[in-house]
Amino acid sequence: MHRPLFLSLLATLAVPVPAESQTSRAGDDGVMMEARVLTRQQSLGAPLIQADGPYIVVHLAENRVFLLDGADVVWSAPAGTGTGFRLSGQGHRWTFTTPKGLFTVRRKEKDPIWEAPDWYYVERGVRIPPLDHPSRQIPGVMGSTAIYLGDGIAIHGTNNPGLLLNPDPERRRVSHGCIRLTNEDARDLFHRVEVGTPVLIF
Repeated sequence: MHRPLFLSLLATLAVPVPAESQTSRAGDDGVMMEARVLTRQQSLGAPLIQADGPYIVVHLAENRVFLLDGADVVWSAPAGTGTGFRLSGQGHRWTFTTPKGLFTVRRKEKDPIWEAPDWYYVERGVRIPPLDHPSRQIPGVMGSTAIYLGDGIAIHGTNNPGLLLNPDPERRRVSHGCIRLTNEDARDLFHRVEVGTPVLIF
Protein backbone atom coordinates (compact mmCIF):
# COMPACT_ATOMS: atom_id res chain seq x y z
CA MET A 1 0.00 0.00 0.00
CA HIS A 2 1.33 3.45 -0.88
CA ARG A 3 2.15 5.55 2.20
CA PRO A 4 -0.09 8.59 1.35
CA LEU A 5 -3.12 6.29 1.00
CA PHE A 6 -2.18 4.50 4.23
CA LEU A 7 -1.96 7.80 6.14
CA SER A 8 -5.31 8.86 4.69
CA LEU A 9 -6.93 5.67 5.95
CA LEU A 10 -5.41 6.17 9.40
CA ALA A 11 -6.87 9.66 9.50
CA THR A 12 -10.27 8.17 8.69
CA LEU A 13 -10.03 5.84 11.67
CA ALA A 14 -9.15 8.83 13.88
CA VAL A 15 -12.69 10.17 13.47
CA PRO A 16 -13.91 10.11 17.12
CA VAL A 17 -16.45 7.28 17.07
CA PRO A 18 -17.98 5.33 14.20
CA ALA A 19 -21.76 5.61 14.28
CA GLU A 20 -22.76 3.63 17.33
CA SER A 21 -25.94 3.60 19.32
CA GLN A 22 -25.66 6.09 22.19
CA THR A 23 -28.03 4.08 24.38
CA SER A 24 -26.37 3.37 27.73
CA ARG A 25 -26.77 0.07 29.52
CA ALA A 26 -25.16 -1.77 32.38
CA GLY A 27 -22.71 -4.52 31.49
CA ASP A 28 -22.39 -7.68 33.54
CA ASP A 29 -19.69 -5.93 35.58
CA GLY A 30 -22.24 -3.28 36.63
CA VAL A 31 -20.62 -0.45 34.64
CA MET A 32 -22.80 1.77 32.47
CA MET A 33 -21.53 1.94 28.91
CA GLU A 34 -22.61 2.89 25.43
CA ALA A 35 -23.85 0.16 23.13
CA ARG A 36 -21.06 -1.23 20.97
CA VAL A 37 -23.27 -2.32 18.07
CA LEU A 38 -22.64 -0.32 14.91
CA THR A 39 -25.89 1.14 13.59
CA ARG A 40 -24.29 1.49 10.15
CA GLN A 41 -21.07 0.27 8.62
CA GLN A 42 -18.23 2.72 8.27
CA SER A 43 -16.00 2.16 5.25
CA LEU A 44 -12.40 3.33 4.83
CA GLY A 45 -12.49 3.05 1.07
CA ALA A 46 -9.63 0.51 1.04
CA PRO A 47 -8.39 -2.16 3.47
CA LEU A 48 -5.59 -1.25 5.89
CA ILE A 49 -3.99 -4.67 5.32
CA GLN A 50 -4.54 -7.55 2.94
CA ALA A 51 -6.38 -10.27 4.85
CA ASP A 52 -8.62 -13.18 3.92
CA GLY A 53 -11.37 -12.29 6.36
CA PRO A 54 -11.78 -10.00 9.37
CA TYR A 55 -8.79 -8.37 11.05
CA ILE A 56 -8.26 -6.33 14.20
CA VAL A 57 -6.91 -2.79 14.29
CA VAL A 58 -5.73 -1.18 17.54
CA HIS A 59 -5.59 2.61 17.05
CA LEU A 60 -3.27 3.90 19.78
CA ALA A 61 -3.96 7.61 19.20
CA GLU A 62 -7.67 7.03 19.81
CA ASN A 63 -7.17 4.12 22.23
CA ARG A 64 -9.78 2.17 20.39
CA VAL A 65 -10.04 -1.35 18.94
CA PHE A 66 -11.69 -1.90 15.57
CA LEU A 67 -12.69 -5.09 13.80
CA LEU A 68 -12.60 -4.67 10.03
CA ASP A 69 -13.65 -6.84 7.14
CA GLY A 70 -11.82 -5.50 4.12
CA ALA A 71 -12.41 -1.75 4.23
CA ASP A 72 -15.54 -1.97 6.40
CA VAL A 73 -15.55 -1.33 10.15
CA VAL A 74 -17.95 -3.87 11.64
CA TRP A 75 -17.22 -3.50 15.38
CA SER A 76 -15.49 -1.03 17.66
CA ALA A 77 -14.85 -0.43 21.37
CA PRO A 78 -12.77 1.88 23.59
CA ALA A 79 -9.56 0.35 24.91
CA GLY A 80 -6.81 0.88 27.44
CA THR A 81 -3.19 0.70 26.29
CA GLY A 82 0.32 1.18 27.69
CA THR A 83 1.06 4.13 29.96
CA GLY A 84 4.62 4.68 28.71
CA PHE A 85 5.79 4.57 32.36
CA ARG A 86 9.37 3.46 33.01
CA LEU A 87 10.40 1.25 35.90
CA SER A 88 13.74 -0.09 37.06
CA GLY A 89 14.84 -2.21 39.98
CA GLN A 90 16.50 -5.46 41.00
CA GLY A 91 18.70 -5.30 37.93
CA HIS A 92 15.87 -4.85 35.41
CA ARG A 93 14.36 -1.99 33.38
CA TRP A 94 10.96 -1.78 31.71
CA THR A 95 9.02 0.71 29.58
CA PHE A 96 5.29 0.03 29.59
CA THR A 97 4.21 0.84 26.05
CA THR A 98 1.96 -1.08 23.66
CA PRO A 99 4.12 -2.30 20.76
CA LYS A 100 3.29 -1.22 17.23
CA GLY A 101 3.30 -3.55 14.26
CA LEU A 102 1.50 -6.41 12.59
CA PHE A 103 0.69 -9.35 14.87
CA THR A 104 -1.43 -12.49 14.69
CA VAL A 105 -3.87 -14.02 17.15
CA ARG A 106 -1.74 -16.87 18.55
CA ARG A 107 -4.31 -18.35 20.92
CA LYS A 108 -7.51 -17.57 22.80
CA GLU A 109 -8.39 -18.40 26.37
CA LYS A 110 -11.47 -18.20 28.58
CA ASP A 111 -11.05 -17.32 32.27
CA PRO A 112 -7.32 -16.64 31.83
CA ILE A 113 -4.98 -16.76 34.80
CA TRP A 114 -2.34 -14.05 34.65
CA GLU A 115 1.26 -15.11 35.15
CA ALA A 116 2.77 -12.14 36.97
CA PRO A 117 6.06 -11.02 35.40
CA ASP A 118 9.08 -9.72 37.32
CA TRP A 119 7.99 -6.07 37.10
CA TYR A 120 4.86 -6.85 39.13
CA TYR A 121 7.02 -7.54 42.18
CA VAL A 122 9.50 -4.72 41.54
CA GLU A 123 6.58 -2.30 41.28
CA ARG A 124 5.45 -3.42 44.75
CA GLY A 125 8.92 -3.32 46.25
CA VAL A 126 9.10 -7.04 47.01
CA ARG A 127 11.59 -9.74 46.07
CA ILE A 128 11.07 -11.42 42.69
CA PRO A 129 10.02 -15.06 43.25
CA PRO A 130 11.18 -18.03 41.13
CA LEU A 131 9.44 -18.45 37.78
CA ASP A 132 7.49 -21.47 39.01
CA HIS A 133 6.36 -19.89 42.29
CA PRO A 134 2.56 -20.17 42.90
CA SER A 135 2.33 -16.44 43.68
CA ARG A 136 2.80 -15.71 39.98
CA GLN A 137 -0.59 -17.27 39.13
CA ILE A 138 -3.19 -14.52 39.60
CA PRO A 139 -6.82 -15.16 38.50
CA GLY A 140 -9.31 -12.45 37.54
CA VAL A 141 -6.88 -9.70 36.50
CA MET A 142 -7.37 -10.34 32.77
CA GLY A 143 -11.15 -10.53 32.97
CA SER A 144 -13.11 -13.38 31.41
CA THR A 145 -11.31 -13.77 28.06
CA ALA A 146 -7.90 -13.16 26.50
CA ILE A 147 -6.63 -13.05 22.92
CA TYR A 148 -2.86 -13.61 22.94
CA LEU A 149 -0.64 -11.93 20.35
CA GLY A 150 2.75 -13.17 21.58
CA ASP A 151 5.65 -11.42 23.34
CA GLY A 152 3.57 -11.06 26.51
CA ILE A 153 0.91 -8.92 24.77
CA ALA A 154 -2.79 -9.74 24.78
CA ILE A 155 -6.17 -8.16 24.16
CA HIS A 156 -8.12 -9.01 27.29
CA GLY A 157 -10.77 -8.02 29.79
CA THR A 158 -10.14 -6.30 33.10
CA ASN A 159 -11.01 -6.27 36.79
CA ASN A 160 -11.20 -2.46 36.67
CA PRO A 161 -13.51 -1.53 33.75
CA GLY A 162 -14.10 2.02 34.99
CA LEU A 163 -10.64 3.00 33.72
CA LEU A 164 -11.73 2.31 30.14
CA LEU A 165 -14.82 4.49 30.04
CA ASN A 166 -13.21 7.93 30.13
CA PRO A 167 -14.11 9.71 26.86
CA ASP A 168 -10.58 11.20 26.67
CA PRO A 169 -8.33 8.63 24.91
CA GLU A 170 -5.28 9.94 26.76
CA ARG A 171 -6.89 9.03 30.09
CA ARG A 172 -7.23 5.45 28.87
CA ARG A 173 -3.46 4.87 28.86
CA VAL A 174 -3.70 2.57 31.85
CA SER A 175 -1.95 -0.72 31.07
CA HIS A 176 1.56 -2.14 31.19
CA GLY A 177 1.42 -2.81 27.44
CA CYS A 178 -1.58 -5.06 26.87
CA ILE A 179 -4.79 -3.87 25.22
CA ARG A 180 -7.60 -3.84 27.77
CA LEU A 181 -11.31 -3.97 26.98
CA THR A 182 -14.31 -4.20 29.28
CA ASN A 183 -15.17 -7.83 29.93
CA GLU A 184 -18.26 -7.52 27.77
CA ASP A 185 -16.29 -6.12 24.82
CA ALA A 186 -13.45 -8.61 25.31
CA ARG A 187 -15.91 -11.52 25.14
CA ASP A 188 -17.62 -10.05 22.09
CA LEU A 189 -14.34 -9.70 20.20
CA PHE A 190 -13.20 -13.14 21.43
CA HIS A 191 -16.16 -14.78 19.65
CA ARG A 192 -15.72 -12.72 16.47
CA VAL A 193 -12.12 -13.72 15.69
CA GLU A 194 -10.16 -16.94 15.26
CA VAL A 195 -6.58 -18.02 15.83
CA GLY A 196 -4.61 -16.66 12.89
CA THR A 197 -6.56 -13.38 12.65
CA PRO A 198 -4.18 -10.49 11.78
CA VAL A 199 -3.86 -7.66 14.30
CA LEU A 200 -2.50 -4.25 13.26
CA ILE A 201 -1.37 -2.01 16.12
CA PHE A 202 -0.38 1.55 15.21
